[in-house]
Amino acid sequence: MLSLRPYQDTGINRLAQKFTKGLKRVIFQLATGGGKTVTFAAIINRYLIKSQKKVLILVHREELLLQAYKTLFRWYEIVSVPVTANNTYLANSMVYVAMVETASNRLKKNKNYFGNIGMVIVDECHLGNFKKLYSYFPDQLIIGFTATPISASKKDPLKNHFQDIVACVDIPDLIEIWRQDHNSGLVPNKTFHVDNVDRKQLKIASTGEFDERQMGSVFSDTKHVQNCLKAYKKHADHTKAIIFNCNIEHSKKVNDAFITAGYPSRHLDGEMPDGLRKATIEWFRTTPGAILNNVGVFTAGFDEPTITTVVVNRSTMSETLWLQMTGRGSRPMGDAKLWFNILDMGGNTYVHGDWSDPRNWVDMFHNPDRPKSGGEAPMKECKGCGVLIHLSTKKCKWCGADNSQRVTYDGAPVSVSQLNKRNSPFIDVPYLIKENANKRTADGKPYKPIVVLHEIKRQLIGHARRSWKLKRLDPPTADLLVRMYQVKVKEWCLCSGKNFDWWLETTTAKWMYDEFRRVWKYEPKNVAV
Repeated sequence: MLSLRPYQDTGINRLAQKFTKGLKRVIFQLATGGGKTVTFAAIINRYLIKSQKKVLILVHREELLLQAYKTLFRWYEIVSVPVTANNTYLANSMVYVAMVETASNRLKKNKNYFGNIGMVIVDECHLGNFKKLYSYFPDQLIIGFTATPISASKKDPLKNHFQDIVACVDIPDLIEIWRQDHNSGLVPNKTFHVDNVDRKQLKIASTGEFDERQMGSVFSDTKHVQNCLKAYKKHADHTKAIIFNCNIEHSKKVNDAFITAGYPSRHLDGEMPDGLRKATIEWFRTTPGAILNNVGVFTAGFDEPTITTVVVNRSTMSETLWLQMTGRGSRPMGDAKLWFNILDMGGNTYVHGDWSDPRNWVDMFHNPDRPKSGGEAPMKECKGCGVLIHLSTKKCKWCGADNSQRVTYDGAPVSVSQLNKRNSPFIDVPYLIKENANKRTADGKPYKPIVVLHEIKRQLIGHARRSWKLKRLDPPTADLLVRMYQVKVKEWCLCSGKNFDWWLETTTAKWMYDEFRRVWKYEPKNVAV
């Protein structure tokens, strides 16, 4: 019998609680690989049992339309009606799955085209093309699904259209699920930063993203094209790879370089005929060690488990795009795939963090304009294997190399403390758990296990005051401290056999902000803790 995962059930229950409180527009954040389609199918099934009103699902690609249709029937025997430009007759149904442009055209002509709609599901709601439809459903429940609740337009954040957010599951949580079952969750990554293009020389367009033409020209320089080839040979030779390039001209140059070097490589872009596109995708799926150069075609919705290397051969200002591109290699493939490689050719990791870093999506939704903490993510290259690891890491989990003394950064030997003043302290969670287990209160009773979380909080605050010499707290640093704390809270959960659920996430964040008020007289803005 098909059943939801615990985090999916929990997320749906939290969503229901928000609707019970009177909210009508809520973001449902679910990391890629977390089972988005199954989750919203379960929400629809629960809604139809309790309501006589219809449901509308809005998608932006036909592949997603078909996926939603199949999942609804397979899981709950719900027969939905697809609505596309080629389908002019609207059959009576309780559930419609519509392409966004088709829905927009039909609603312009008839505001009641879909009938008595009570709930609207918006897939990939961070895309701006759905906003024009919200006015047609002023009183309906609207659920926006996304892995990255960051608007494509910084000038119009998602909080302008949605009232609240449910953060269901993050990438680190799905990696832990994979560790228990190699056919589920997401595969861990090795990320390599490759010195290639200086981001400072790239122009930023009015859209807030790097100028595509100028960036393509820079990355198309023979030296940079060869750097991409050399990086692949060094870190991921003969693995199946997808390469994200700047533009069509750049992609073709990179493709030619790989072919000349003897690799099975092809180029694909959105302007190619459908027949050639399908043939190229099939070739990529079935050819061992195939390399697919593309331009933004497969940033989302392309699930090919045999991909073991992702090359981001461009720079991006968008954290959403960065996570979508890098996540293409994370699909599990049993014991045949124990990790995947990320080759970062555009300095993205140091700006947006690693793909598998924990992220506070609730805070990022409520505070979309908050700047990145410290400018660069606190990371360093392992002295043994070159993979990017957290700045505080002493022993590399991949090669076992000792990284506790000194590291090399930009060719110059410097101490760890010089790399980033916001390096995290070494907090031995297993030791704290063991130490706490032996402690007793005055009346002989053992301390509660959760006491360890308060000790972790105390050590982290103490480190910030002593090592960082923090006299005044600003929003980016507060956000960084909360994220550091919750990484350790998750480690405590793993060691203690507990779930890092919504209650623990919000409670530990509140503890930290209470401590910020006590120590630094810091009062956060727009933070629901």
